[in-house]
Amino acid sequence: MAPLDPHVLADHLGILVWSPSEIPGMTNPVLKHLTVTDPESWDAVTIQTEDGTLVILNGVPEIGRQNNSLAHELSHIVLEHEPAQVFHTADGHMVMNEYNATHEEEANCLAGALLVPRDALLQAIAQGKSDRAMANHFGVSLSLLRMRRNKTGIDKQLSSSRSRRSFSTT
Repeated sequence: MAPLDPHVLADHLGILVWSPSEIPGMTNPVLKHLTVTDPESWDAVTIQTEDGTLVILNGVPEIGRQNNSLAHELSHIVLEHEPAQVFHTADGHMVMNEYNATHEEEANCLAGALLVPRDALLQAIAQGKSDRAMANHFGVSLSLLRMRRNKTGIDKQLSSSRSRRSFSTT
């Protein structure tokens, strides 16, 4: 039932997690753009170097979104997904050369399972906890919690077992 702190997982995997302000040479205008002007345009990015792996995490969104973003990036690493290549345009913008929808769905699925395991979710629902209380407990966004309820089929399972109990008592 204990929530997984994705920062602890990153540490266990030997992966550094930085905020944009920790990036050496980060200029104030770029930092302001990433954290003040347009923080909703990105969540996290993984960089692999010869020295290891680094995840740069946007610290602006609420903690649930940060946890999901970090777990998502760690899932790509655990699943050994080939990272997308990034290049710079002539006007200095960074652009990915590809978007692999299958890899993204796999990372979303694993991140959700890591942050909200099915058995723990089932137990929390059985205890009568609200979605908000469960999201707070697991340290995730309400939308991620609801996505896990839907993907696991728990509500259908519980509804079916309630129907069988009602039917057998009549």
